[in-house]
Amino acid sequence: MEMKGKNEKKGKKGIRLGIKPKILLFLTFVIVPFMALISGLIYQNSVRRSTHAQIAHAESIVSNMDTNIDSYISELSVLANECNYNYYLQQYLRAARKEEGGGAPKDAESLGENEMIGALIETYLQNRSDTTVISIYGKDNLLIRRSIYSVEGTEPDPEGTDWYREAVYRYGGICLSGPDKMTGADREMALSSMIRNSEDGAFLGVIRVNFNLNRLSEIVDNTTVDADETVGILNEKGELIYEKSSGHRILNRAMLKALREADGLDKRNGSYRPVELCGVKYHVTSVTQPVTGWRIVDLQPRESILREARNSILPMEVVVLLIFSVILILLNTLLNHVVDPIVTLQKKMKLVTLDNARLEMPVQTNDELGMLVRNFNQMTDRIDKLSSQLIEEQKKKRQYELRALQAQINPHFLYNTLDSIIWMAELQDPDVVPMTEALARLMRLALNKGREFITVEDEMNYVRNYLLIQSMRYQDKFDYQVVTDEAVRNCITVKLIVQPLVENSIYHGIKEKRGKCHLEVRAFRSGADVLFTVQDDGKGMDAETCARILTGSGRNEKKGNREKGSGIGVFNVNERIQLEYGPSYGVSYQSEPGKGTLATIRIPYVGKRNSSLVCDVGEHREASPGKSVPKDNIFAEEDK
Repeated sequence: MEMKGKNEKKGKKGIRLGIKPKILLFLTFVIVPFMALISGLIYQNSVRRSTHAQIAHAESIVSNMDTNIDSYISELSVLANECNYNYYLQQYLRAARKEEGGGAPKDAESLGENEMIGALIETYLQNRSDTTVISIYGKDNLLIRRSIYSVEGTEPDPEGTDWYREAVYRYGGICLSGPDKMTGADREMALSSMIRNSEDGAFLGVIRVNFNLNRLSEIVDNTTVDADETVGILNEKGELIYEKSSGHRILNRAMLKALREADGLDKRNGSYRPVELCGVKYHVTSVTQPVTGWRIVDLQPRESILREARNSILPMEVVVLLIFSVILILLNTLLNHVVDPIVTLQKKMKLVTLDNARLEMPVQTNDELGMLVRNFNQMTDRIDKLSSQLIEEQKKKRQYELRALQAQINPHFLYNTLDSIIWMAELQDPDVVPMTEALARLMRLALNKGREFITVEDEMNYVRNYLLIQSMRYQDKFDYQVVTDEAVRNCITVKLIVQPLVENSIYHGIKEKRGKCHLEVRAFRSGADVLFTVQDDGKGMDAETCARILTGSGRNEKKGNREKGSGIGVFNVNERIQLEYGPSYGVSYQSEPGKGTLATIRIPYVGKRNSSLVCDVGEHREASPGKSVPKDNIFAEEDK
């Protein structure tokens, strides 16, 4: 039992896993990391493919926009190119240079040329919906101006503007400025170009063509962008010309500033780089036009690329998960054929007890499991035999203990009682007969032909005889009352369990208290139990003394130091009751010093059973001290 307790304690220290959970757990630890590695590689490959696809998509967008914008700017620069070869404009500008101060010529020929140039410009404005104003400047002033607006704003000094200086500086190239809110209600841009003398290439003037952003918006809006993608056109200063995105505006001032602080963009055509702008990571693709200096940028948030990658591998992850689930199901099915018989055997082993040892399992295989089942059957058979042997030995042990207890009737009590009988006989005391008769009944009931059980009524009669003797010995020391309820008279009980408590009450409670005391013994039913109570108003005991009596802690003391009391002892009574009925029954004490003691015996209610177990001692006959009792042959044997 001690080794079993140690093993149970060791088993409670850790979690016990069966064979099947261990195998499944081990394979899970092997398969899951492998599948996680495969999924990670697939995910990285998907991200790489998504990134490459996004780069190709962005490069295609910026390349197409670059081509379309280049064609559009070429269309706008047609008029500027024509000016270099228009005869009337060449003549007009030459005449303007000859005038003092470079003003417009006033002669009739120049006025006619002015009208013809104006008609050409009006035709150009009417044929193009995007052009709004066309102006021709001389060296330092405005010469010709045509506009679609009825109200014109003031014209600043051209020589003080950046676009004028830039057009002259580029010498034949075009200069784009804006976007600004110029003459109209919409934002506009301007294309400027120098007009050269067709004869010697000298400077004659500058033509400036204002145009709105309608055509640019058509070019950009015709581009298909993905979710979260943004396409924008920036001028040479990094300012936004036009933007298109699938959602809200992205290229605000903060974003444009962040682009410039991050070195703008890689100005090589088709350049790609990851850039963090305003706390968000983007993949940026850009191209710079050589003619205009504009940059076309495509921004794609990295999160959208990763989301696309995750969406692309989601079906594959589902397939991997299904494969893993199928593997576990098949493995679990396979393990069930191996482990289930072992689990059944384990459950059978848990059911094996001394009272239930004959448990067998059919041997279905000839492998190691079959050998284990055969060994289990042999073990249960051996346990059953040992259990039967142990039960028989315990039964004999109880019989020996009872006989030993019967032999332990206090010889001091017997000696004193016989001495009292001799003394009373010499004095011819009439109580000698009742005392002798009570002693005879006491001995007869104690022997009881070796039987272990008697009725409650006989047990209480034994107590009456004992109290009769003690009351004669200790006259005027106590009076007593023995009460037996009718409901329990024929119930069966282990014999000689009440008298030791009565004896303990007399020697420990009543004898040591001054004055006359009262002792009451009762037997009655309480629910499914029978209770015996022994109550006195004697000296009483403290809790330590009560515990010592119940535990028998004074049994190992030297004989000279042992307290006086029952030879059978309350401890032995308690052990006998619990040995027969179980640990929920036995003796209990309630006592306080100076207030008396209540001792209670609890046993189960058992009706009268096999008569061979019970000794019938006949009617109880009791005489009060001083009165004679009719004699009968109380020493005769009952059943020969």
